[in-house]
Amino acid sequence: MLVLDNPIQDYAWGATDGLSELVGTEPTGGPEAELWIGAHPSAPSTLADGRTLDLAVSDDPDALLGSEVTGRFGPRLPFLLKVLAIGAPLSLQLHPSTPQAEEGFAREEGEDVAIDDARRTYKDPFAKPELLVALAPTWVLVGLRSGSDAASALRRLGDPALEDLIDLVADGADARDGLVHLLDAEDPARAALTAAAARADGGADPAAAWVRKLAAAHPDDPTALAPLLLDLVHLSPGDGIFLPAGVPHAYLEGAGVELMAASDNVVRGGLTAKHVDRRELVRLLAPPGTDALAMDGGPSDDEPHCYLPPVPDIALRRVEPRGDEVEAPVDGPGPALVLATGGSAAVSIDGQVVELGRGRAVLVPPAERSRCRLSGTGPIWWATVGEPSPSR
Repeated sequence: MLVLDNPIQDYAWGATDGLSELVGTEPTGGPEAELWIGAHPSAPSTLADGRTLDLAVSDDPDALLGSEVTGRFGPRLPFLLKVLAIGAPLSLQLHPSTPQAEEGFAREEGEDVAIDDARRTYKDPFAKPELLVALAPTWVLVGLRSGSDAASALRRLGDPALEDLIDLVADGADARDGLVHLLDAEDPARAALTAAAARADGGADPAAAWVRKLAAAHPDDPTALAPLLLDLVHLSPGDGIFLPAGVPHAYLEGAGVELMAASDNVVRGGLTAKHVDRRELVRLLAPPGTDALAMDGGPSDDEPHCYLPPVPDIALRRVEPRGDEVEAPVDGPGPALVLATGGSAAVSIDGQVVELGRGRAVLVPPAERSRCRLSGTGPIWWATVGEPSPSR
């Protein structure tokens, strides 16, 4: 197995010293947003010999990935594991499908937009289906409300400036026409919408409370009204939610383990100082009926607890040894990324023992998985690719 040191992304929305509390890294005194565990070239993990994991994989893909994963995804680690510490709301965003990512990446390459240009939307030609499992109480905006539900939420504010928006969504299958209106609005409609967001008072309605928070942070952005158009979801620790391509979302508060296909493609529509591409977000909105998938994190008779999205790219399992040594999961082809959150934990293979902590993780190659043992007192996360779809 390969012991990995993993980079911390200090995005502004990260909680101060947030990752040190979740995975035991040394506190930085500043925002700690994401711990990346994987081989994405934007921020790859590092091996003990100083090589980055992406280079190690390219040097020997058959040994580190196995023939099945290499045959399905090419000579690259196709998934990326993260830990998120959400101290402030993230942008309103969605992720593309594989054909959309391939087209968008080729288009921006043809336009000679540098890969590190702030205006760049597509960083690679890959889809980014993703799964978030809460480590703390977490609030998420995800997926469009029904039109009638969105109209009711807007009416509860009792603000005349929202009448046009109510009319747009009231009879829709979902609230997409309202979201498009927020994204496309120009003055004076834009100014009226942002003023309405700043005035939002829905009493005990948590969605209205989030509108006020977002309006205070982004006073010139009408997408601060998004909590009234998107579903507001509260995740308890252990609860998961899977986001297919094209589903608009914004993580608002909390912490979690996130597993995704190895891509950094984010199409942003608002609630951020970063590059937004409103037209592209509207173009990529998933058709009605494409919903996020809730994954229950409650007690289970099965060990490990499985989070298995309906895509072939990713699968996540949570193992809780409770002080014992247990066999590692054998499901899923290819390598596994292994990470611990909370408590002590260790991975052992043929007498080699690695203590997990301080943000460290390991990659277990396919040939070693059957001999892998896990121990500790806290949860251990086991990330792999999923099973191939029936059409493959």
